[in-house]
Amino acid sequence: MEDLNKIFNFFEQAGKLKEVERYNEKRNGIKESAADHSWRLALMAFAIAQELNLNLDILKAVKIALVHDIAESVTGDIDAVLIMEGKFSKEEKKKEEMEAMGKIKNIAPEEIGGEIYSLWEEYETGETWEARFIKALDKLETLAHLSESGYKTYDKPELIPRYADEAVKNFPELLPLLKIVKQKLKEEFIKGGFEWKEEYDKV
Repeated sequence: MEDLNKIFNFFEQAGKLKEVERYNEKRNGIKESAADHSWRLALMAFAIAQELNLNLDILKAVKIALVHDIAESVTGDIDAVLIMEGKFSKEEKKKEEMEAMGKIKNIAPEEIGGEIYSLWEEYETGETWEARFIKALDKLETLAHLSESGYKTYDKPELIPRYADEAVKNFPELLPLLKIVKQKLKEEFIKGGFEWKEEYDKV
């Protein structure tokens, strides 16, 4: 019973991701939540790994996708734009998230808490095939969201086109997906009157 109580306390903490707003709005003007993003990332991980017949542990990849942003249930969303604008450093983000993960690990039952922390750490270091897959897919999911939301939601369009390039270079099997997403973004840039540079088409 003690562990069941702990796991429900963990679910309560993880559920706060539903209240964490990400930087970008949806087409209807409502911001997506970190939970929205993590759910679709996990779905993409399973479907794309299977469709491309990737030689990786799909269950592990899905688990990484589900927990990769769980620290934000404590810290909120410290997004790339805040770091690019110098309002937050990468070191500050890492420190806050590590402290948050320590708290989350202790809320959950020992075995589950340890696995969640280990999966999150694996994602952060990006040393395994599954972690690199999810890191690249994480960027692609964000770009897909932006293409669906449309140009009217782009307040910093210059930061969008190259956002996933580096991560996809580390997992080149996803290059065809990046090309599809970039084509959709290019169409939105043209609709919005934003410049689409030739270099954006290169990876």
